[in-house]
Amino acid sequence: MRKITLQHCIWLALIMLVRPVAGYELARDLAAGGEYAQSALEFRRLSMQERDDEERGTFTWLAGYAYWQAGRYWQADRMLDRVEEIAPALEIETYLLRAENSRSRRRPGEAAFYLETLVQEANQESVRRLAGLRLAAVRVEDGDLDEARKVLASSPCDQDADAFAAIDHYAGGRDKSPVIGGLLGLVPGLGYAYSGEYANALRSLIMNGLCIWGLVEFADREQWGGVAVVGFAGITFYSGSIYGGADAAVRYNRRRLEACTHAIEKDARFEPDFGALPLLDLKFQF
Repeated sequence: MRKITLQHCIWLALIMLVRPVAGYELARDLAAGGEYAQSALEFRRLSMQERDDEERGTFTWLAGYAYWQAGRYWQADRMLDRVEEIAPALEIETYLLRAENSRSRRRPGEAAFYLETLVQEANQESVRRLAGLRLAAVRVEDGDLDEARKVLASSPCDQDADAFAAIDHYAGGRDKSPVIGGLLGLVPGLGYAYSGEYANALRSLIMNGLCIWGLVEFADREQWGGVAVVGFAGITFYSGSIYGGADAAVRYNRRRLEACTHAIEKDARFEPDFGALPLLDLKFQF
């Protein structure tokens, strides 16, 4: 049997210390390169290697964060379910990520629940400030503008006059009706113009006009193959004018809403501080 010396013990200890760091770096570098799904797998691997519950919870939370960035929202929820079982002390961090994930899944009711809890119960002012901004934006998305104003007025977020002005501006405007946009699209280009997309309106008018001219020319020459080809193209462009008019109204409404919510939230966000690993620490930006 090979004798284990003090030197072997020292080398073994160094290896055990260095291996986790390499794992942190790989997972972090994958996330920095946009390889979020692969980063999540690395964090899950690190979680399975840990015995300390808090550190397991940290790596599982980071896996959920990476899945959320990758757009795999249901997998992010699964990771957060595990965090709640493994490390209940990470409740605030878990609620923050659950709110982001729920909002990405277009579940404003769920997001509002987590954000309200954070505004009322979180001890860290940065958390309550971010949650307040997010909650005000969610209320606007729900159409409850009065509640959005109340959230901004009562939460620890800055009393930004631009945010209140954006809500007032949004309240004073009107959404476009997709039905009206589609009906106006019966006249090529008019549906686009209704929603302010004048370049698309001109393009639609020109393409439909060219198709009508082509049909007349081919019909006069009795070139029925050309009539069939141009007729098919004409039907495509004409139906596109109708559908496009409706879709342009939807895009207009989305742009109007996003302009308001962006004025409220600006660039507020949070991200994990990888330098604090294996502990979970969040950095906030406003």
